Amino acid sequence: MRRSILYRAPLIAALALLVGCAGRPVDAPPPELAALSEMGTRMQRLTFLQQDQRHELIGVLRHDERSLRLALLSPQGQRLLTLVQDDQGARFLADASFDPPFSAEWLASRLAWSLWPSPALTQAFGGTGWSLAEDGKERTIRYRNQTIAHVIGSAECRIIDDFEGDYRLYIAPLDDATERTATTCPAD
Repeated sequence: MRRSILYRAPLIAALALLVGCAGRPVDAPPPELAALSEMGTRMQRLTFLQQDQRHELIGVLRHDERSLRLALLSPQGQRLLTLVQDDQGARFLADASFDPPFSAEWLASRLAWSLWPSPALTQAFGGTGWSLAEDGKERTIRYRNQTIAHVIGSAECRIIDDFEGDYRLYIAPLDDATERTATTCPAD
């Protein structure tokens, strides 16, 4: 009897892992790059709030019909990593100076949810477990009816409440003289 339990233990552990992963969201399908209007270089202040921790970064974002690039820099200007999304998918460039706690696909999906027009996201989500609900300036992203994130604001200033990652992200223009990152984005 004891021997049969020992033989079954790895099988039971593997099944437990599979069941635990079954409810977790897979990476959201990306929208077409051409569905987002081309933009010049945009510099933004990114403020991450997670529990009692606050982290400030600078984001340098550029997009054309073939690729999206986001360089994340420390407040002192040191490049931490560069995300590239193109027809080969999302990836970090080899110049990353630290190992981020998230995947390139995960970061690219959060960018898509806040930047792309709703029809492009709806089309990308079609036939998957992902869905988008939009009400005015608020978007709700769900996976199999589980709310993953809320995105509130405009192209200039956004708040992303990511329930999966358990953080809030404020995005504001870098040259913004006010401290919008500490409160909320204005209702444009």
